[in-house]
Amino acid sequence: MKEVGVIFTLLIVVFSQGCCSIFTSAPQTISVDSKPEGAKVRIGPYKGVTPYQVSIPRGKDYVIEASLDGKTQTLTLNKSIEPLYWVNILIWPGLIIDLATGTMFRYDPAEYQFDFTQ
Repeated sequence: MKEVGVIFTLLIVVFSQGCCSIFTSAPQTISVDSKPEGAKVRIGPYKGVTPYQVSIPRGKDYVIEASLDGKTQTLTLNKSIEPLYWVNILIWPGLIIDLATGTMFRYDPAEYQFDFTQ
């Protein structure tokens, strides 16, 4: 009887999570650097100075804005589908869960560079 409870619990855990939710972290670390260093960076509500690293939620659209000495440059974070997302075809509820949580996406690349020397 105890074994049935363990198996049932494992099945609930597997079928209530998406593969991306299980094997990747929900936030993703983004690195921003500039030449020269010291540029002010803003990614949505997150602010810092280069070199800058921040963990941001996946699946949202973000623009990186960097400014130094009165010059401002912007880049859009590029979203792509996490390859692990396609494993969810085997565990179909995972498709919906990963889509709803945003973990089906990743930002690629995760490192961005601004050049203010030009």
